[in-house]
Amino acid sequence: MRSDTEKEAGTYILRNYGQFFKKQYQDFMSLSGHTHGILEENKTFTPIQVVMAPSEATSVTALVASDNTVMTKVLSVLSSLCVEATALKTEALEKHFPFLSVYDEYSDSSVPLQMESICQLSAFTTRCNDILLNLCSQVFAIINEGIINLNGIQWHYIINNIGETFTILVLLEHLIAHSTIISNWNKYTKNLKSCSSPESLDFYDAQLKAMMSAVDTITHKLMSDDIVQNCLHTLLTIRKKDLSGKNISMISSEFTNYLKQAISNLDKIVQERPNLQNMYKCIKINALYVLSTHIFGSNDKKMFKSLIELNTKAHSIPVMGTVIWFPEQFLHRHVPSQCSNYSKLAQTMLRTRQAYMSSKKVSLAKDVLNLQSVCSFWILDVEEIFSANNKLSAAEMSHHAKTILDGLEVASSINCSILTFVNLHFSLGIPLSKNMLISIFDVVDILKSLRDAVNRNYDQIINSTTMITQHLIFQAASSIFEVKKTLMCDKKYANKRLDELTCIVIAEQAIKGAATVERNIATNVALSFIPETTYLEDSYSKLGILLEKVQTLSSFTKSMEQYCNCSWMLWHQNIFPIYFEQNFSNNINAVRLKYFLMVLEDCAILLHKTDAQFGRDKSSEFIDKIKTLVDTNILNEISQNIETNLRLHIHSHLQLDVVNPLAFEMIKKILLAINVFRIQRMYMAVVPSVEHYLSKTYYNLTTVVLSDWKTYGEMRQMAKLKFNLSTIQDNLPTQTLEQGLDVLEIMRNIHVFVAKYQYNLNNQIFIEKSSNNKHLNTINIRHIANSIRTHGTGVMNTTVNFTYQFLKNKFYTFSQFMYDEQIKSRLIKDMRNFKENASLLGNMYSYKNAEKFNKGIKVLGLAEDGQSYLDLFRELISQIGNAMGYVRMIRSGGRHCCADATAFLPNLEEKKVKECSEESNLGSIVIESAENFDENINGLISNFIQGTEYFKLLVDVFAPVFRNPKNVHLKNFFIIIPPLTLNFVEHMILSKDKMYKKNKVGASFTDDGFAMGIAYILKLLDQDSNFEALHWFDSIWNHIKNEKQTIEEQKNKGSPQLQQALALTEKKIKTLEEEYKLLYYSLTSARIFFR
Repeated sequence: MRSDTEKEAGTYILRNYGQFFKKQYQDFMSLSGHTHGILEENKTFTPIQVVMAPSEATSVTALVASDNTVMTKVLSVLSSLCVEATALKTEALEKHFPFLSVYDEYSDSSVPLQMESICQLSAFTTRCNDILLNLCSQVFAIINEGIINLNGIQWHYIINNIGETFTILVLLEHLIAHSTIISNWNKYTKNLKSCSSPESLDFYDAQLKAMMSAVDTITHKLMSDDIVQNCLHTLLTIRKKDLSGKNISMISSEFTNYLKQAISNLDKIVQERPNLQNMYKCIKINALYVLSTHIFGSNDKKMFKSLIELNTKAHSIPVMGTVIWFPEQFLHRHVPSQCSNYSKLAQTMLRTRQAYMSSKKVSLAKDVLNLQSVCSFWILDVEEIFSANNKLSAAEMSHHAKTILDGLEVASSINCSILTFVNLHFSLGIPLSKNMLISIFDVVDILKSLRDAVNRNYDQIINSTTMITQHLIFQAASSIFEVKKTLMCDKKYANKRLDELTCIVIAEQAIKGAATVERNIATNVALSFIPETTYLEDSYSKLGILLEKVQTLSSFTKSMEQYCNCSWMLWHQNIFPIYFEQNFSNNINAVRLKYFLMVLEDCAILLHKTDAQFGRDKSSEFIDKIKTLVDTNILNEISQNIETNLRLHIHSHLQLDVVNPLAFEMIKKILLAINVFRIQRMYMAVVPSVEHYLSKTYYNLTTVVLSDWKTYGEMRQMAKLKFNLSTIQDNLPTQTLEQGLDVLEIMRNIHVFVAKYQYNLNNQIFIEKSSNNKHLNTINIRHIANSIRTHGTGVMNTTVNFTYQFLKNKFYTFSQFMYDEQIKSRLIKDMRNFKENASLLGNMYSYKNAEKFNKGIKVLGLAEDGQSYLDLFRELISQIGNAMGYVRMIRSGGRHCCADATAFLPNLEEKKVKECSEESNLGSIVIESAENFDENINGLISNFIQGTEYFKLLVDVFAPVFRNPKNVHLKNFFIIIPPLTLNFVEHMILSKDKMYKKNKVGASFTDDGFAMGIAYILKLLDQDSNFEALHWFDSIWNHIKNEKQTIEEQKNKGSPQLQQALALTEKKIKTLEEEYKLLYYSLTSARIFFR
């Protein structure tokens, strides 16, 4: 007995245990209630979304308006040009770069279909050239004219915009060179000039001249691979025209200072933060260096060395698609004289790239783990800080801004790293291993998880960024006001520093407003014209950082979408199947699947945008391809897994191996919970797909073995209980009386059926050869009709298809036998003998020749069961005939079934109940029902009256092959029929004799499959007339007649023993005659089917 203390302790522990479970349950319910909303919002697609893209209603001229006319004009021109340069960059990235990058994917698109896009590309190049030339001309004019005070002006922002515009041209030329557009264009112009008469092109002469002029312009401007050189040449001409010596050195020093500062800054951050933005800056610095060298003739070896060192760190810069920009190639082409001092630059850069790839390969798995950790922390941070929509304090704004910018930095770095890694392998022709591909898929999933986190918290992020940008704009405006206040404290500002004050006032009025690109540019340009000495300490650099941060935060969602965009996978479609080959029974893989579908959607969206430019519908083709992959590798796989799971559950009483339910079933539930896969406009639902698969499988398997209906019914119920899957009831009968052997069972095992059953032509019945039971199974038309009524008339066509496949295999064996040299030589010998002795034998094939052939075949050898090769060939023909007899029985059974179904119809005329319903003005539902009734009844009548000539189909499908000259070895088939019939008759006599014996193995009384097979093959070979020319049955009758005469002559002679022998011989001859007559009647009847 336990003591009271022990009881009290037990009660205490039990109470605590209950409280623990109660708390766990409450926590779980609160958690599930909380997460339900999150799961509802956890979607990769938002059909309605707030877009924070402020547009400027005020013109740039109005933004920089002031009483200082000269300063206003300068700022107005420069701001407008910088705005235009920004717009050109956006257009290039969104329209023209994608067009050129996917050009080779549209190999089936012709130049005329692309003409609009090519013309727009040409106009865009002209605009870029014009803006660049205008921007440089304005800078040269401001310096040359001296209309404003140039002391201390900050030219960095203007030079940066010059670099941005020139970089667009550099990348444009690079993309054109890496596509086949030039070669296609040259072919097009060549063809155009070869038929350039106005009449042949249906043009007027003036129109033709204008078109040819436009084509030549595009060829010169775009297709000559000298966009950059032409631009540099034009800029040099303008510089020589607009600038004098002193001013040249001044602007040249500004460019040099900018480049040195930029190279120094980039050199520090390009290795620490190798993101897309910094890499793009490296291209811009190289482009500006080339521009500066060409225009001003500067040759700073120290700066060039610094540039080379920078390029060694930024050795491979992805542009778009598979195109990658190599800095040393650009410099070799445009500043060869300076590159000559670095003779091994190309080899050095190649080694650098190889070393980069080697280090990446080694650290790839570790890098993926680090990225997963960093991104998981960032996502958790985002979920936490953007959960509320309250007003933010200054500290919270700072934290929010840091989180947002950190996310951009991470996404940009990941995108840059993965693009560089993949494109370098592609460019250098180095294959990627499967493990590396799996790591790349992981990185892509990480990118999309970042994008998904932003989507989930989109509204809160928009709220926060709006408040943060307003706060930053206020800080910038306050900083500008402080500078203005300092300047106005100077009593002499009115005369000396009027331009500076004007710029400060303009910057202040421009910054106060929405965070638009135009206001940001106008503010930056205005601040550039204020000397650095005017600013308090480092307030100019702080203002620049504030304005840049405002612009970055304003375009956060767009930038995040760009950095997380994985449309570059379009160029690597051959690795998609590798992703789908992964084991999705892993829970993590199943959850990540939606991220990869987002990647595929990026590819589809890119193709959708470019389809219009090429006049093709590649996006639909791509989506169909992905749908097939998803169906095959995911939907079918999960359906089969669920079916197996249900089958094992139902048969668990059979003591199967123990499985872990957490590992084995969780995957299915996760995929069923995800349910819908979406790629652009295409939706794939998991639950309906699995339900359809289970319904179809259960129906088909039940039709095969009707007795299994209960098992599949239980599996249906279990599918509902375990996975909430609703399958369709099959409504099949559990059994049918007088069913016999089922049609589907025969169809599936037709090779066994034709070997084990014998056909009777007259009664249309199949009888089993032998059985271990005391009875033999038979199959007649009634059995077939019942079976067809169970499965529907559609099973008839399926049966004929199966028979066709079976006959194909049998005919192959038939051809091999006829091709055998021993057989072929004997047939040729018999044929020659028949022709030579035709006149002597009365054009009849000699019965003795048939006997001789039969005995000669036995000499060649016997099978294991004692059968000769001719016996086996005879069985082969019988099996072919049995198959044809089965087809005949199927047709008869179908007609029988239709006849039973039409028994209740008054007549077999076409029914028009729908017309009667319409004349009586009955309701739409009644008319629709009447239409269905008409369709069903008329289909039934049509099937009954017409039917399908299956024999004709099976003759038409094989006859061309049999009669093909390639199968010449079959032409002597009719010669082998006499020995075959002799063999068959002997076989039938032996089989019938066994009917009266105790051991009935091999006993039979009918085998009309042989006659049917002979008739069918004669028709296929078109040898009916050849066989009739043998007069074989006449020869048989003559032989029997002669034998009878011989017996009659000997009847009255000899001893009693001889008389007994003659009686036996006479009986044998009579039996032989009866069998030959039966065969003759069967063969004659069978040949009627094929006339």
